Amino acid sequence: MTETKQIERERIREEGFPEPVPLTEEVMSSLSGEQRGILSVLQDLDEEGKRLVDEINARRPTPSGILQVGGGITLCEDEDDWKVITMESRRELKGVKEQMKAKLNEALDHGLGFLDLIQRGCANYGIKP
Repeated sequence: MTETKQIERERIREEGFPEPVPLTEEVMSSLSGEQRGILSVLQDLDEEGKRLVDEINARRPTPSGILQVGGGITLCEDEDDWKVITMESRRELKGVKEQMKAKLNEALDHGLGFLDLIQRGCANYGIKP
């Protein structure tokens, strides 16, 4: 069984992130229930974020400018129209990103800074240890 290399946030501040460890089944099984729960929530938030991005991109302006939204047809001629049409999805995506930041901070507080996916997430969302 692999020994988890949990690292305290204070140590990350002083020394930087350690060599990243991939999340394997062996590593996953060595984590506490709370740590596994954090990773599960991060996965759910990531999937929700991807769904929202796909939804937003699906409504990009077309050369014809016609876009079917719900049961109706609307004009979407430029980026401004696109931003207005996708405003609700963008608001939801912003909320998901804020939740991701909070959960990544929680992951660092629970010693998960050794995991490669946490390190990438922190880099992507600008989380400082």
